[in-house]
Amino acid sequence: MSDITRKEFLKLGVTGAAAIAVASTNRPAPVVAAVRGAGRAILIQGADVLTMDQKLGELRGADVLIRDGKIAEIGIGINAGDAERIDAAGMILMPGMNDGHRHLWLGLHAGTLVKTDPQKYSGYQRWKMRTMVCMTPEDFHLAGYFGGLQAINSGVTSVLDYAHAHHTKDKALAGARGFVESGVSGVFCYQASHNPTYGPGDTVPEAQATAERNGAPEESNYETAALLRELFSEQGDAPVKLGIAISEGLGQRSMEDMKVEFDRARSFNPHLICCHLHKPKPMPPSGVYRGIADLHAAGLLGPDFQVSHGVEMTGDELVILRETGGMICSCAMGEFPYPAASIHAKARQMGIPAGLGLDVGMALTDDYFEHIRAGFWSLYRSAEYSEIARDYESSDVLDFATRWGPRRCVWAKQRGRSLLESMPTWYFLRLRASALPPWAAWRIAS
Repeated sequence: MSDITRKEFLKLGVTGAAAIAVASTNRPAPVVAAVRGAGRAILIQGADVLTMDQKLGELRGADVLIRDGKIAEIGIGINAGDAERIDAAGMILMPGMNDGHRHLWLGLHAGTLVKTDPQKYSGYQRWKMRTMVCMTPEDFHLAGYFGGLQAINSGVTSVLDYAHAHHTKDKALAGARGFVESGVSGVFCYQASHNPTYGPGDTVPEAQATAERNGAPEESNYETAALLRELFSEQGDAPVKLGIAISEGLGQRSMEDMKVEFDRARSFNPHLICCHLHKPKPMPPSGVYRGIADLHAAGLLGPDFQVSHGVEMTGDELVILRETGGMICSCAMGEFPYPAASIHAKARQMGIPAGLGLDVGMALTDDYFEHIRAGFWSLYRSAEYSEIARDYESSDVLDFATRWGPRRCVWAKQRGRSLLESMPTWYFLRLRASALPPWAAWRIAS
């Protein structure tokens, strides 16, 4: 793949949409109405609006007026002149959902492995290390594009793509381009590591491949990160932003190495830094990267840091995350077969921005509503978390995908503000001609 300029990169995109109307079938199929220019006024009429705003609540039979790409008014019987009208009577109108942890490239391999038996699924890393080197840049482009459309199809308008297999420059740039072309918004979170020395047709020991997967980033990875930095804008209304994922060195890398990696990652001014966080077993000695307490002691945490999974984090570790302004994203279905329950409710109770993610699209359903349901039911795996879930209502469950989820992606760093004040314009208040809009209309199931 040849190099492309940032201007050319950001011009890539699909036709936008005004709403997704999903019929009440077992497998929703989106019907998309195209926007004919960002300046055109659009009036969505008669919807039951779930604002997910604690002040506004739910609005029955309400209208939403969009002017110049932004939501201008919400009310009953809005007089909008010659605005294009969308009849949403009998539908629920809600903010587009936010998926905080998904490996988009895995959606192309849906059904390859299924998370029903820990022993059968234990071959995932071996499959991943074999598959990633066999995929071409064109494969990663298609995977990013298809994965973004999968997210859109289930009402997700913003997604964090944890790009952890894009081990060459051309593969990373192609995957990022596919992400942008799909029209979904979010963060392309490039993992600056994974440097296999083998390729298609080679035979290598699994221990060697694992060591290369868990190794420190190389200079070529940082050169790729620099190219991605040039392509993505950090302006507030930019639909896709750059993130950096930390390497898989937990329990193996020295803290000196981790500090170098964090410092290099932050030199690219990423929108956020994220990492898979589990408890290494057995626990390594002092000086080796063991978890969030070591990162905190080294001064590496901050409001740009997001934990992925974190199922075995202690109360003290959650306090550290909260006090340093960090975030967490659980993957309720993806946590299987991990021994501990998904931690998102505990984090939310403690005031930590917490969201939900689909995680491994090759092994789990791409229906994001099912992951929200799993986020609720999974709490009953723990006596402590079931006490939290007992007082939950439907709005609390949806909150992880529409309010706390965006905060988990640093879309809103100020807590306690209303949703309309705190959500980013391009996600909740803005309608773009080149990206899926912030509202999804879902027909009420009969």
